[in-house]
Amino acid sequence: MDTMLNDPTVAIFASLFLALILAAAAIPKLRSQDEFLGVVANYKLLPGFLVAPFAKLLPWVELGCAIALLVPTLRPVAASVAAGLFMLFAIAIAINVGRGRTHIDCGCVRRPTSMSRIGMFHVLRALALSGVSLYAVAVPLQASGITLETGLIGLVSAVMLSLLYLGADMIVGFPAAKNNLDIYKGNTNE
Repeated sequence: MDTMLNDPTVAIFASLFLALILAAAAIPKLRSQDEFLGVVANYKLLPGFLVAPFAKLLPWVELGCAIALLVPTLRPVAASVAAGLFMLFAIAIAINVGRGRTHIDCGCVRRPTSMSRIGMFHVLRALALSGVSLYAVAVPLQASGITLETGLIGLVSAVMLSLLYLGADMIVGFPAAKNNLDIYKGNTNE
């Protein structure tokens, strides 16, 4: 078990997976800054004067972490910052779930076609991502231990899991569409 945890393939996978998730979260927020500003304000956790600076800064921090995770010397710091971000997200979501405000948009990965309402799933997901980040901090990634095969396996695994992650996030964000289909309402008239 210890060998697997220190395997460079797993370390590469963790870093690439986190980088892809952070980039996928940051880029849409940068494209729709006004919309994301509304999402941050809707959490009702920050004083009004901090909402705009936070909403403008957060996507750049996420993107910076994503890029830094790909640079071996910056990887531990970037993973530490990512762990902190994911913990912050978990706390913010948990506070709103505790307040009964599950109707608000998560704001995790912005999509024009869907809205991901928050719930305990989002809290647990953020905590899991924080755990992956802490793993990336704890396990050193030495270039000497990386072979072409190790790198490719780590890359393909990270891309595949990222696509599954984003696909699941998209499916969770389509609550209205399934309620509007007659087939789900028991209407069998053809």
